[in-house]
Amino acid sequence: MDDLEFRRTIYADPNCDDIRVKEAAAQDPAKQEFWSEQKKIDASLKAATKVKVPEDLAHKLILRQTMQTHQHDKKRARVHLALAASLAFVVGVSFTVWQQQNYIDVSQQSLAHVYHEGPHALDANEDFSLQQVNAKLAQYGGHINEDVGQIYYANHCDFKGVKSLHLVMQGENGKVTVFVVPHKDGYKAKEKVSDGYLTAEAVELQHTSLVIVGENVHDVEQTRNKLAKRMTFSA
Repeated sequence: MDDLEFRRTIYADPNCDDIRVKEAAAQDPAKQEFWSEQKKIDASLKAATKVKVPEDLAHKLILRQTMQTHQHDKKRARVHLALAASLAFVVGVSFTVWQQQNYIDVSQQSLAHVYHEGPHALDANEDFSLQQVNAKLAQYGGHINEDVGQIYYANHCDFKGVKSLHLVMQGENGKVTVFVVPHKDGYKAKEKVSDGYLTAEAVELQHTSLVIVGENVHDVEQTRNKLAKRMTFSA
């Protein structure tokens, strides 16, 4: 019997009567010492589990339960009062949270939109003229006054049920996505959000969110500043 099998057998049953174990231990002092130690450990564990139960344990448990029930009854009245007092506060906070959750975060949604339509829009390699882009932008009350560089993609898209304009432009280091999202109440745009890969920056106008999304933060900021100066919207 090799050392590994010997140890496995002893771990499984320190008091085994296997003849092979006895023969192996008789031939190897180290195995004999290991077996002896495991017997002692096993005996200690068994002794630790043999705890004598006090004769009056049942009476003590009943008394303890009675006292706990009494304390619980006293606390319950106070808890009911506290719950009633806090109910109005909870309702108020819940209503506020509900209102906030019913807003659509345009900046965050723009990241999801790029991931969803990214392979199609970002791979586009067209060259839209400023006149063509303005023809589409006019439907949203917008107009680009000066050249803003190459525009690879310009098409309408569905932005959470709202018809919007999806542009892909050339930045200094790569392509940048631009969303023009018209809206009324129920929308909001955080100035800047990032998921560690894409960054979105928003320009919040009266009834329109202009959101710029890209991998390179510098490109996003540069495009945002460029469009803020060269793109106008009618009231």
